Amino acid sequence: MAWIFLLFTALAFAQAPETPVTEDPKDVPKEPVDPRNHVPPIRKIDVVAIRNSGTQLGAMRPGVTLVEVRTNRSFKLSRAMFVRFHELQDEAGFKYLVNKDGTCTYKTAEHYVEPIKDQLALYEPPLRYTPAPVITRRVYDKSITLLPEASFYAGYVVSSFMEDLYNDKEAGRGISNQVGAHVFTAWDLPVRVGAVLHYEKAAYDLSGGGSVTYSAFSFGPQIKSRDTDFVADFPLRMQANFRVSPFARATATSDTGSRTYRFNSADLMASVEHPVRNGWGELVIGLFGQLQWLNLKDAPDVVSIRASNNTNKSLGLSVSQVFR
Repeated sequence: MAWIFLLFTALAFAQAPETPVTEDPKDVPKEPVDPRNHVPPIRKIDVVAIRNSGTQLGAMRPGVTLVEVRTNRSFKLSRAMFVRFHELQDEAGFKYLVNKDGTCTYKTAEHYVEPIKDQLALYEPPLRYTPAPVITRRVYDKSITLLPEASFYAGYVVSSFMEDLYNDKEAGRGISNQVGAHVFTAWDLPVRVGAVLHYEKAAYDLSGGGSVTYSAFSFGPQIKSRDTDFVADFPLRMQANFRVSPFARATATSDTGSRTYRFNSADLMASVEHPVRNGWGELVIGLFGQLQWLNLKDAPDVVSIRASNNTNKSLGLSVSQVFR
């Protein structure tokens, strides 16, 4: 019986068709890839992209290697130095060093350049802050400096007092000249103070060929403002003084002789001045106006004066020299 089983088995294998064995690609195991042996593809970095990438500062230690871009020759850096380099490196990992004119002569490996951007950021503005209050310091002069000034005044006088005193309309107009010695402070305050001494002499005509000469020494306080440029490069200052005199006198000379009257006077003068620098200090040109009150205290005869409360009014020009 055993031989019958073997016979049928042999017939079965002889009649079966040959079927080739194929492998499904999904069933084929893949070999693992070692990342250490993987070489990424090289991407060429354009020179224009490097130049447009911006620059920053860095530091290099002595002994690092520099490569000349044009000849590809290598050099050793002999000393430490600060450099400026382009932020974008090329495909080989080189940083391009920037000259003062913007050109690139050398390049070096990335790890040879240490950026110092963080070290240079010594101050970072806070996100929120409160402005500090404004502190105004007042500066005061530690000593007082007095400036001397010599002045000359020439003006036209309208004198109601003289016209009434001499009962002559010709005496109501005259010419006045004054010389003055002034002194005032040179400090930073808006108003300067000082003192003045004036000698005034005025001449009036009388009908019939006579004349009246008025003269007086007067003294008093003075104030001046600081220079202000109302117009560009044209400084102006204001000046005012008030003077009194117990020595005022008027002498009338005519065909009938001469008569002298003595007065107490009070004078208020104000002027606008323009200073010009010169070798001695300042030459000052001004326009002044003056009011004068006269009070008769001694007369050679009895007079009746209705204009005692009227003023003599003067208007004219002044020239002064301030010595510094």
